[in-house]
Amino acid sequence: MGNKITTINELSNRRQYFRVEDKASVEIAALPENHSAAEFFDLNPEFGLISEFQLLDVESKHLLHAVTDKDKNLGQLLKVFNMKLDSLSRVLALSHQAMSKENVQDVNLSEGGLAIHSEQQFKTGQLLAIKLILLPTYSGLLLEGRVLSCSKKNTPYELNIEFSGISEAHQQLIARHIMRIQSNKKHPTKK
Repeated sequence: MGNKITTINELSNRRQYFRVEDKASVEIAALPENHSAAEFFDLNPEFGLISEFQLLDVESKHLLHAVTDKDKNLGQLLKVFNMKLDSLSRVLALSHQAMSKENVQDVNLSEGGLAIHSEQQFKTGQLLAIKLILLPTYSGLLLEGRVLSCSKKNTPYELNIEFSGISEAHQQLIARHIMRIQSNKKHPTKK
């Protein structure tokens, strides 16, 4: 079939996802049928804390705007409290989260999948468990994916993975991360 998608770039173009070159901590493992990604990684309770807070931010954003429209001071106070909670959650997560430096690598990330380098070869169509930590926010995501392609032009293998069964909330989290990275590249002085 001539229309088969084999790379994350083709997937992003076909589905009109934004994508970004970034650094992230990535761990992958072959995922047997009828198993979940959570079974393959050592996870502490704080692993998803930052991600959960960011998802709550998305859900409450319109409420914060409504409060700010009625009372600017109260809106600003709530924003400060939110930033304090974000900082606290980051400290908690980082103090308990084991993230080895060898797992941090360059990634090509979109809402639909990612491309990474892997020392291990995987078969096209193989299911994978993915532990992804987005930097610098340290948002932790447990995802499942399917290998689009695994080619060895150089060492290591170039692995293209399409996320499967990804929740809308996790897609939104990745989309916000991509927008933040793109905005920082356009306006480097903004944080």
